[in-house]
Amino acid sequence: MSMGENETDGAQLSGVGLTGVEVPAQAGPQAVEFQLEVGERKILHFARKPQIGAVAELVWNALDANATQVDVELRRTSMQAISDIVVTDNGDGITAERARSSFRDFGTTWKAGRTHTEGGTRIMHGRNGEGRLFAFALGDRFTWESVAEADGSLAGVRIAGSADHATIWQVEETPPARAGTGTTVRIEVPQGKTLRRLENDDAAANLTAKLAFYLRAYPDVIVTFDGERLDPSDIIVGDPIDLRLDLPQDYAQDDPAPVVTFVEWNQRMSDRKMLICNAEGIALYDHGREWSDSIVSFTPYLRSNRFNTTSVDDLHMLPMTHAGLLDAAEKAIRDHLAQRSAEISAEVVRQLKDEGIYPYPERAASRIQQIESQAFDVVVTVARHALPDKGAARQLSVDLIQTALESSPGDLHKILEKVLSLSDNDRRHLANLLDSTDLSHVIGAATTVTNRLNFIGGLRKLLADDQLRRELREVDQLHPMIAQNLWLFGEDWTIARTEVGLTNVLQAHLDELGDDVALETQLDAIEREDGRSGRVDILLFRSRRDDNSTERIIVELKRPTVQVGKKELDQIKSYARAVIDNPQYRGVNCKWRFYLITYDYAPTILRDIRQRDKPEGLCDDQDDYEVWVKSWGEILDSAEKKLLFFQRQLDYDATDQRVTQHLRDSYAHFIPDTLHRPAP
Repeated sequence: MSMGENETDGAQLSGVGLTGVEVPAQAGPQAVEFQLEVGERKILHFARKPQIGAVAELVWNALDANATQVDVELRRTSMQAISDIVVTDNGDGITAERARSSFRDFGTTWKAGRTHTEGGTRIMHGRNGEGRLFAFALGDRFTWESVAEADGSLAGVRIAGSADHATIWQVEETPPARAGTGTTVRIEVPQGKTLRRLENDDAAANLTAKLAFYLRAYPDVIVTFDGERLDPSDIIVGDPIDLRLDLPQDYAQDDPAPVVTFVEWNQRMSDRKMLICNAEGIALYDHGREWSDSIVSFTPYLRSNRFNTTSVDDLHMLPMTHAGLLDAAEKAIRDHLAQRSAEISAEVVRQLKDEGIYPYPERAASRIQQIESQAFDVVVTVARHALPDKGAARQLSVDLIQTALESSPGDLHKILEKVLSLSDNDRRHLANLLDSTDLSHVIGAATTVTNRLNFIGGLRKLLADDQLRRELREVDQLHPMIAQNLWLFGEDWTIARTEVGLTNVLQAHLDELGDDVALETQLDAIEREDGRSGRVDILLFRSRRDDNSTERIIVELKRPTVQVGKKELDQIKSYARAVIDNPQYRGVNCKWRFYLITYDYAPTILRDIRQRDKPEGLCDDQDDYEVWVKSWGEILDSAEKKLLFFQRQLDYDATDQRVTQHLRDSYAHFIPDTLHRPAP
């Protein structure tokens, strides 16, 4: 018996995630207990994976086993809460021998090095031996019951594990539980755990998007979710379009060249990130910000044969290893999205004109009428699917929208909801575009400005409220929100990138900043024993360059509970000098800006950060670098002042209700649980 392997009887096994009647010790086959060859913290990291993505991984496991039927069942309590998730397939199953190796090893698998399933039937998805661990994102007790062919006959196996003992797995040979091969995965959902993403109306559509290319390539494969068959043709609009990319020279010889396949949907998706895919379009990873548009619902798939053998760890490093490719992909998406939005709006308006019910003249009589017609075009385009097809009802709907825009904009959403039955998602997207500016100034910058004002107000709310500030976690909440809003430090930083070569230098001198400081690229390792993110100061870093110069920004995000004093001030100054003097960067034409950002600082450092003839906060001003100490209040005030002109033009007030809703809509994954609950 190998190390990490123990034999237990059937009675002991029943206590680990299984619900059968306890078997006497002398009855039944023996179970073998394995300890997974990786630490518990690494395993519990999977508990934070996206829920739809976790279900997709379990489906992929079934498809990689040649399944032609995969059913995902959500079992519910009498109160309609999900109590169990059951994934059943008719694939090749798992032999006891494979189960013992697969559930003991981490990062190695029988799939490694393979491009197709056994028998060469279909394209293989997984290669890293991690798919089963995504079950931790869905529940706390798991069983796999499988039947496979072994030595010419059917043999059964049962595998059990739990989040309480995440590294321990028990494998038991059993009599075949079915007439043919296949596997059933059962995940027990603990009471109180919410699975919002699986309960949303668009859950099936989001899962379909992740499997779309595979299901189109293999139409004989059937996947169901909560009783609904996943069929991409039901929700795809038109044919997918491959966008040409303006590729960096490094990718000039790739054959085939990387492309973004732009797929439009006929319904809203809550999962809207770009999917990183291999050349065949098999989704491996979702990347970057969520793409959101009030007119076009879509998913972009970045496809490249460079990702055919990319490991999970390498996928996390894409912003550094393939920054040029990602930039090219995002630009192509933006350009095509603008074009499609304009095309759809023009078609809707043309159709209304052909029907003789478009309410505005070809040439606007005034600037006000021009603005009203632009607002009308946006609203009627977003609401196009909700408009009646023809007749008096269609005419009435168009007239109601026009009347609301001209005389009572506040009534517009009531009309869209009550008369046109526009969905919550569509109305929310429209609100982002129109409601925040009272429908008066629908201009290109409006959405950006209102979103920024809402974010500033939301961050103020999080930091000002004692309870929310205590709950706010730096690693997986504060940091990702700031990383998506680097305009707080200057507009040019919105297009900056993480720099690969900078990581090692910053790490080498990290002890200058004291204990409990981590680079943003190493946050996955910062976890408590319960698997949740620990509390540390975070070092965020970006660079930008052109033909003539390079600039780098290094931001230390202090925990809200830390008051910055003389010690912290000396630490950031020493750190800056150590980095600047590193041989790799000494003498290089570059301007560095180091920021120490804190909730509060001590009066003892006021002389250092308020020097005569220097901007407030600048405590070390050299030719090649600057060191700044700023409170969150000062950062937010400065950013807000830059938006003041636009705020006045838009007549926009970032009320508590608006900023709270903005955080819930745009940063749902990154805000404390308390903020998800409506105020009493």
